[in-house]
Amino acid sequence: MQNDNFSINSKEIYENILPDGSFLGQLGPREWKRFEDTVKYVPKNTKSLLDVGCFCGEWLHFVLQKRPSIENHLGIDVAQNKIDKAKEKYPELNLKAIYAEQLDFAPNSFDIVTCLEVLEHIPDWLKVFHSLFHFARHRVLIGVPYREKTQYTCCVNCGKSTPLWGHLRSYTEDSFPQLKGWSLSFTKLYDKDPSRIFAYRIYSRFFNPRWLLAKYERNG
Repeated sequence: MQNDNFSINSKEIYENILPDGSFLGQLGPREWKRFEDTVKYVPKNTKSLLDVGCFCGEWLHFVLQKRPSIENHLGIDVAQNKIDKAKEKYPELNLKAIYAEQLDFAPNSFDIVTCLEVLEHIPDWLKVFHSLFHFARHRVLIGVPYREKTQYTCCVNCGKSTPLWGHLRSYTEDSFPQLKGWSLSFTKLYDKDPSRIFAYRIYSRFFNPRWLLAKYERNG
């Protein structure tokens, strides 16, 4: 259940309280496994890609390694310190600190637009959601938490109620609108450690998926 009294500035928290670029430090095997599961839906002939909410550049670096056909790319994030960290780690990346709604690109400028584990942190998420389709020529990939029970705790910095992990909401298939001219499909992802294959199979049998990948494909 979402807390309507949530009033902390999410961007301020993102920039200042999490300066190391991560909630839990470096990305672990579960995160990289989600990248592996997601890159399957980036066609091997992709020429251009925009990543909205690129964080510290891990996904963008990963997809460029897996899809060398990509000649033009851009990663954007609202926090300059995240972009600075990404440039330090991956100097080959083309990055910019800017809101998606402020980008000055012609319509359909990129073959694919990705937005992974971003929208759940944004109060007015539909505004960002619709901006993704302005730039996408063929496909939009959106990753979000699936049927997560949103929980709140007391912020140790300000004493106000704040959502765990910064997740303002969870999503189901019904959360995503059908858009004219686009076909929508879904893939459910488990939060799993690929180094533990046996436990991983048991987990997928008895537990629900934790992440949802919404895939929009332009018709025609």
